[in-house]
Amino acid sequence: MGAGRLVATATMLVAAIATVETMTAAAATAAPARPTKLVLTVAKGESSKPAQRRASLTCRPAGGSHKQAKDACSALAKVGGDFARLQATTGMACTMQYDPVTVTAVGRWKGKRVDYKKTYGNACSLSTTTGPVFSL
Repeated sequence: MGAGRLVATATMLVAAIATVETMTAAAATAAPARPTKLVLTVAKGESSKPAQRRASLTCRPAGGSHKQAKDACSALAKVGGDFARLQATTGMACTMQYDPVTVTAVGRWKGKRVDYKKTYGNACSLSTTTGPVFSL
């Protein structure tokens, strides 16, 4: 293969790679961000109503009326927005006193519908399991 042909082939290859990279970057930029907008509640007892505390949570950027929005978004990101996968903090102990609290999360996590409800045995159990998520 002659030197001229080799240079031409290399030039076409570089141009093709640049075109693919530009198209990929444009597609990534054009893709709309999937919204995260949740309403979180905490209620005393085994029912979700009446809610004693309520907060809105948005992520990317973290915001809403949630007191610890950034930390809550981070905790949810670690479990892919799956509230059921939030896990208890190791090394923390709670009393076995039954004083139930019920939490709900309704809205969207990165565009995916969320409708979560769970009753915890007491506020300590809720806090150690969900961390900042339901610290409203």
